[in-house]
Amino acid sequence: MKQLKIYSDERLEGLCIYCGKNPTTRDHVPSKILLDKPYPTNLPVVPCCKKCNEGFSLDEEYFSCFIECVIAGSTEPNQLGRNKIKRILANRPKLKARIQNSMTIKDDRTYFSPESDRIQDVNLKLAKGHATYENSEIQIETPICISIDFLSTMTETDKIDFFSLDQGLLPEVGSRALQRIFNEDKGYENGWVKVQENNYMYSINHGFDGLNIKFLIRDYLACKVVWN
Repeated sequence: MKQLKIYSDERLEGLCIYCGKNPTTRDHVPSKILLDKPYPTNLPVVPCCKKCNEGFSLDEEYFSCFIECVIAGSTEPNQLGRNKIKRILANRPKLKARIQNSMTIKDDRTYFSPESDRIQDVNLKLAKGHATYENSEIQIETPICISIDFLSTMTETDKIDFFSLDQGLLPEVGSRALQRIFNEDKGYENGWVKVQENNYMYSINHGFDGLNIKFLIRDYLACKVVWN
């Protein structure tokens, strides 16, 4: 990713972006568990406290493994696509069993029932990270919308809506999001920042309904978080 210096309010560095307390460490957004080696250079990092950083780890592990199992339709490591997730499930039998227990087969089709709170918490964490890193806005308040959809089941109209950006307000002055609009960035296309091909991309946009954070995981899970 292209390294961009932030020119907005430096006081943001004095707060954990997830809880507002004193930051003692930094967190990658997106988390490395969602990416594969070799990792992209200049991955986004945001200030956070140790409690928040460590507190999300198990949920992010579950989230990443769950997505891969849904894509594969199986919890068996040898049927999964990402080597990192294969290793995790091979070494974490309890986690594998937990996801396995959420799986049902009906009419020769495989269905998974997610632990919705954990999925939503990780999505909100990612959205807060992107809002801060790209638009220099810490979002402590509860969003007005968190939506999570499978790209494969979305209608063409829904896909167009997800990938398009409203022509609303410009990003914050001095923010990375504003710089991307006016500076050449090969990793920025049609309003989307491509972190790693086939694994993760995100966009930030001040639409008519508020601050929209969207991200696509594994070219499969389409997520959207909105603050007004």
